Amino acid sequence: MKLLAALQKEARKLTKAKAILERQLNAISAAVKAFGSTLAADSASGRRKKRGRRKSHKMSAAGRKAIAKAQRLRWAKQKKEKAKEEKS
Repeated sequence: MKLLAALQKEARKLTKAKAILERQLNAISAAVKAFGSTLAADSASGRRKKRGRRKSHKMSAAGRKAIAKAQRLRWAKQKKEKAKEEKS
């Protein structure tokens, strides 16, 4: 008899705990719903928004060649100006 009474007492405790947890869950659900439908949709589906993968910017061979040529011209100009200053 004592065992049956103890089990019934535990069952009542668990029922109360379940009711408390259900109220908390309802409160959290209401807060999420109030916060915004987009957040609720993402949370409900369990998915996170994916960040877009950065696109790799590839330069053509012609573009690299043009930049290299322009840089060589800048270096030549600097070298020429430096030589001019040294003569003066």
